[in-house]
Amino acid sequence: MKISEFNFTKENHFVAMEYYGLILNRTFLILITDLKLIGIKVHGLISVESHGVEAIITSLISVDGNLSNPYSYIKMKFIERIKDVDLLSDSFLNANPSNFIFERSDVTEVKYDKRKKWGMGYYPHDGRVYITSRDNSKREFIILGSQSGSEIERNLKTN
Repeated sequence: MKISEFNFTKENHFVAMEYYGLILNRTFLILITDLKLIGIKVHGLISVESHGVEAIITSLISVDGNLSNPYSYIKMKFIERIKDVDLLSDSFLNANPSNFIFERSDVTEVKYDKRKKWGMGYYPHDGRVYITSRDNSKREFIILGSQSGSEIERNLKTN
């Protein structure tokens, strides 16, 4: 299945940020299928713009546009890299080491936390969704823009 073959609906995908390495972050377009969760890295490090000398750097890694629109957080260069790749293949995983595929059957818990994530500054977000897998690993996804974390939780539990 290529990304162009995925039938996007409101219920089967979302855009979320994940922190890693203590202070770094990355953004994913997460596709929900009957059997899989497919995470496509769609943005690297994002920062809040600051003032002063550091503004030169932070302006390069801040998001422009309508911050309430979750698609504003997607850099098309990441989609271009995988547009002709089967999303269920090793080639997809090799295209970016942050990309992931989870078996839905390996997900043991999905939990929505409506509390805001510290450090998100002026970026609108609707809390976090935690996904725990059979091996007890847990991923925390910050729900960017005007998406509903509780709806995402429901979609992950039922879709």
